[in-house]
Amino acid sequence: MTWILYIHILAACSWIGGSILLFALGVFLKDPATQEAVYGAIGPFYGYFETVWLVVLITTGLIMGEYYHLFGLLGSQGDLAQAVEIKLLLVVALTIATIVHLIIAFSTHKKTRTFYQKLLSRGGSMAIFLLNLAILWFAMEIRTLL
Repeated sequence: MTWILYIHILAACSWIGGSILLFALGVFLKDPATQEAVYGAIGPFYGYFETVWLVVLITTGLIMGEYYHLFGLLGSQGDLAQAVEIKLLLVVALTIATIVHLIIAFSTHKKTRTFYQKLLSRGGSMAIFLLNLAILWFAMEIRTLL
């Protein structure tokens, strides 16, 4: 089971690291033309790259959750059960935010986005960034409680 944990950690590093990088680029690149050039160049590759890592994260997480009997805790009392439930809800929210963000990003690549597309895309990016940090927190909490 150790190798599944290592793959999960590698996927988390790739997923969260990439998310932080793109979030930082969005904050520090103030010029819209520069943002367009950078995101236009790396966006599609990053979308596929991150989708693979998210699938790996979810798959290895499900394998470990089953192996450590964490899903049997759902609905029960205790700190571990609560941490697992919250983490699962956060992962579902992250997955939804990622899907919405990717749909908008791929459908509007090299096109002008509407106000709502910009709002959903940027809101999705912010949600992904914050959810990543929250999920990481609960992952560490679960590991501590095991």
